[in-house]
Amino acid sequence: METDKLFKIAQKVLQAAGIKPGQQCLDFGCGRGNYTIPLAKIIGPKGIVYALDKETSKLEKLLKRAQEMNLENIKTIVSSGSKIPLNDDSIDVVLLYDVLHSHYFSSEERKSLFQEITRITKSQAILSIFPHHMDHNDIEEEIIHPLHNLGFCIVDEYNGPIVHDDEIIEEIVYTFQKHPQLE
Repeated sequence: METDKLFKIAQKVLQAAGIKPGQQCLDFGCGRGNYTIPLAKIIGPKGIVYALDKETSKLEKLLKRAQEMNLENIKTIVSSGSKIPLNDDSIDVVLLYDVLHSHYFSSEERKSLFQEITRITKSQAILSIFPHHMDHNDIEEEIIHPLHNLGFCIVDEYNGPIVHDDEIIEEIVYTFQKHPQLE
């Protein structure tokens, strides 16, 4: 699939989530950057994208792609598990795209990840989730309810074309927002 077309679709998904210039973002499980690069373009030079992945080879490919596009607002983080090496209350946007399923996280590990996301996100932060490989009941019980208990509420659902493994598929992306009165 043509990279420009993938990036345009990814950009549409990100804009639907409400991402704006100047934000501090985390792309958790970024892979080779199909969302990181469009995210970096949307937030511009005053924003930062922390691209976190457990595979250094994917991060190296991402950095090469970013350099080819003269993007200097991406910082890579090698990490595995649910611990996120970022400061408290420092992030405006977190992407969790195709990373929450049981191949990567047990239910307990997912809860730990959500605690970490609560710790690093600012009030009113956006949490955008593409829960691929999860059925509706799992999404309710393993994502929506635990996040609601941590002060995140669904504010939008994008249902349309999304990039997955260099292909375009039709799926749902949930946008949550962290509400200070619930923290």
